[in-house]
Amino acid sequence: MSMSSDQVPTGIARENRALRLHPEHLTFAKLPPGSELPDWAKDVRPLSTVAWSAEETSVLAPVRVVPDDIDRFGPWCAFEVEGHIDFLLTGVLNGIITPLAASHIAVTTLSTYNTDWILVPADQADAAVNVWRYHGYTVNVLADSQTSTDGPTGHTA
Repeated sequence: MSMSSDQVPTGIARENRALRLHPEHLTFAKLPPGSELPDWAKDVRPLSTVAWSAEETSVLAPVRVVPDDIDRFGPWCAFEVEGHIDFLLTGVLNGIITPLAASHIAVTTLSTYNTDWILVPADQADAAVNVWRYHGYTVNVLADSQTSTDGPTGHTA
């Protein structure tokens, strides 16, 4: 995709965005290179994603759906950045994860078409919420009943 200079955004995302903590823990599962997308990784909420490389196939999915015999790393808590984020907007993730880095909280991130997701080790999720709230972020914590196979309802607890 080519762009003219007048199409490139010049602003940096500075406003504090709201985050939504999903209650279901996720895990990274490692499969052999070239593996097909397993049925257990399809149609699950709050998030499932797959990445293929020459060395492996990685699947991020809820802990509950990953078979016990699969090599995995987790659990992770998923924080969804609320609202659509323009692909060309700069500084969004930097602004969100910098306070966590300063507090020695590990993160990994991924982007979907509409938004960004921040994954934090489950045992550091409470600390992440506290850090973000201290820095002015709103963190909406979804209750277990608000996440189903149909996805979160959007209400906050």
